[in-house]
Amino acid sequence: MRLLTALVSVASAIYLATSIEAAPVVAGYLLLNPTNGPAKMKALADNAATIPINRIFLAFARPGMVYVPGSNTLEHVGLNYANTADFGFADLKARVATLQAAGVEVFLSVGGWNYGCFPYAYTYYSVGGYGTSTPNYYKIIDNGGSLDKCTETNMWCYTCEPKSENTVLADFDVFPEPTNSATWQTAVNYVKAGAKGDAPVFHPELVPGRPWTDPKNNQKLILPGSDYYITANHDPYQDLVYLGKDLGLAGIDIDYEEMWHADMYKNGPATGPWTNHQTVYKYAAIMRDVQINIQAIAPNLMIATAASAAGGLSTPWWGGNLKNIWYYTNLWYPDVYKFMSQGANGGGVNVMTYDLSNNQQYSECPATGVCSLSQQVNYYMKSYSDNGMTAHVGYEIGIPAYPAYDHDPTHQLPLIQSELTPVLSAQGAKGGFFWELYKKPGNAANLNATSAAQQICKAALGASTPRCSGVIPNFDGTNPTMTLPPGSTTVLPVTTTTPPPTTTTPASCSFPAWSASAVYQSGAVVSYNGHKYTAKWWSQNNVPSAGDPWTDNGVCSIGQPTETPTPGSCNGISAYSAATAYSGGAKVTYGGFVYTASWWTQGETPGTVNVWVKGAACSAALRRRLY
Repeated sequence: MRLLTALVSVASAIYLATSIEAAPVVAGYLLLNPTNGPAKMKALADNAATIPINRIFLAFARPGMVYVPGSNTLEHVGLNYANTADFGFADLKARVATLQAAGVEVFLSVGGWNYGCFPYAYTYYSVGGYGTSTPNYYKIIDNGGSLDKCTETNMWCYTCEPKSENTVLADFDVFPEPTNSATWQTAVNYVKAGAKGDAPVFHPELVPGRPWTDPKNNQKLILPGSDYYITANHDPYQDLVYLGKDLGLAGIDIDYEEMWHADMYKNGPATGPWTNHQTVYKYAAIMRDVQINIQAIAPNLMIATAASAAGGLSTPWWGGNLKNIWYYTNLWYPDVYKFMSQGANGGGVNVMTYDLSNNQQYSECPATGVCSLSQQVNYYMKSYSDNGMTAHVGYEIGIPAYPAYDHDPTHQLPLIQSELTPVLSAQGAKGGFFWELYKKPGNAANLNATSAAQQICKAALGASTPRCSGVIPNFDGTNPTMTLPPGSTTVLPVTTTTPPPTTTTPASCSFPAWSASAVYQSGAVVSYNGHKYTAKWWSQNNVPSAGDPWTDNGVCSIGQPTETPTPGSCNGISAYSAATAYSGGAKVTYGGFVYTASWWTQGETPGTVNVWVKGAACSAALRRRLY
């Protein structure tokens, strides 16, 4: 380890956070990939002075990352930014500097849904752990028939991600417990000393990338993630701080969404309610480890966290979510909560008040008469404030990830103007954040990212603030849309960016015409009003020109513009071959991703063994963040 004795002693210092909050923040998450991530960062940096946000969260790095201070590479970070020699480190650092010089803070977000979802445990203990009438149990029925038929071959019945995403184990990760780290051990001791609930039990046997046997049913499997941090003798949470320092970031963000952990280690009577104290302990230890390292390595680095909507509630927990986690963290470990919510290091506790449902079959309205999006958002935010917890509200652009668009669209609660207005009235002055900068609205009623950002910005920073009238620039060089959502009076001025070079390839409208009655699977191609469209996922009666789930491939009668391949493509990297012997460091493509060999190998398929480290995606196809 690179730790010094003096570093560990920082944990014993008493942290005194000021009660004064920082200036309001208007933040947007940016989901990166090597195909267009660099172009998005360039467009945002080129327009940094006028975009209607003052913070960006870069999503997502792996929680089990390895970063060597001064190495200036993102190779083992899992950010999927670029396939260049340094995996985009230099380019990203330059864009970060430009953005921050213009007043836009940049944070690196770790975790998220995929990098926190353990497919086996989420299926067996969250989705299928409470009988067959839970809201997502239909995924088990559709993909396996019953819980006992969910295996890795059918990705544990595709509860973390739908089958159409073609996920493999390497697409997921868990937050590690790095027992090899002195600061982790200090954090664990701190948590144990402050525990006021169930006796803390940590689980160092859950090592990412290594075999594990579930003691409850004797299932044997490999955990998602990589054990490279152990073989390299690193603490991923310390490495995150070093990476933030070397990239020149304003802060880091811990997006902890391990619902499986709460359900697998719950305690209480068979019929509930239960306690999820073990997950409080794990989360608090992670945050304490990061806190210790920030204070020792990069004292000016801020730390933020994404919190669940129900996380601030103190009422009994009935399983299946992360209710109470932040309430108990603040109650038992107030200095940890204050460190990330107040004072110089306080990047904020950002509440994911989205992906909500009003389906009362599953009691999804939190109280009687509290069922609309705005009512639920204000209810959950009030639970944080009532319990003395500083927190910021979250919004989601477009079609919510839950409930599923292809299963229960009638109970979705998208962000429309009539729902945004009452939320801004109650929460707007405090600032907020949204998911995601380039997520499409999905239909005409849903707010687009620019309109939502402008209104959030004006409510938090003042209507006369110049950047609040700016737009989120298109990254392909075209002008941002001027279409206003119903009920919005926000003006969207036009800005331009330099378009990337394009080539023209022949195309024709020989594709089948779109039909409202037809069912289309992912990858289906149709024509509509002279344009070619490709389906991103299952679709029926979704007009292609409205956006998701259709990608507009351009006018097919005169040729279809195609971007020149970017450094993020897989050009020049050979496809994996079982007959080829690969040395350590060799790169191949497999299943649409770049893999790097850690040592000599032959005949070992990428994604199934630890020798191959999964890198960035080759295409623009992105898995949606679910919650």
